[in-house]
Amino acid sequence: MAERRQQLPVVESQHLSRMAAARLTSVPAFGAPATRTIAGFLSIRGEADPATALADARARGAVVVFPRVETTPPRLRFHRADGVADLVPGPFGLLQPAASCPELPVETIDFLLVPGLAFDLGGRRLGYGGGYYDEAAARLRAVDSSVPGGRGLLVGFGYDFQIVPRCPAGPGDVLIDWVVTDQRAVRCGVTA
Repeated sequence: MAERRQQLPVVESQHLSRMAAARLTSVPAFGAPATRTIAGFLSIRGEADPATALADARARGAVVVFPRVETTPPRLRFHRADGVADLVPGPFGLLQPAASCPELPVETIDFLLVPGLAFDLGGRRLGYGGGYYDEAAARLRAVDSSVPGGRGLLVGFGYDFQIVPRCPAGPGDVLIDWVVTDQRAVRCGVTA
């Protein structure tokens, strides 16, 4: 999957990313007035890029935060970064918010976008093997998310070819609620 993503021509990657970002707005909670804090990610290594959807969310008043990798727990923390001047090089070839950017606890996130290598429609996700997002998602899931479409919604974001029949999953893997690609926005575990 990583190779296939990286082999996409830049023009095609940009086009598919814009299509996926447009579909992201069809997920009910993304545009809901109650969704005040959205955690995005800064794409690397050919990942689908949610930047246009995140810019739209910020324009409508949502607080947009991005992950920052730390060496001490919690290893993935979320900071507000309003522009490229707020970003610094981080581990794994990432750009991430500077430590001086305001941090928001993961428990305050309403909508968490997660990258991955592959997704399935049962809500399983194959990440990069470090468990960073699963740790953050577990903390977020510990928050009362009884409000339909409310706090704690986990959304996988990628290209349609990244959807596979079944992803491997272990006991520490947290299921996602939706998968959004250039071709579809699917609520996981729900059959039509």
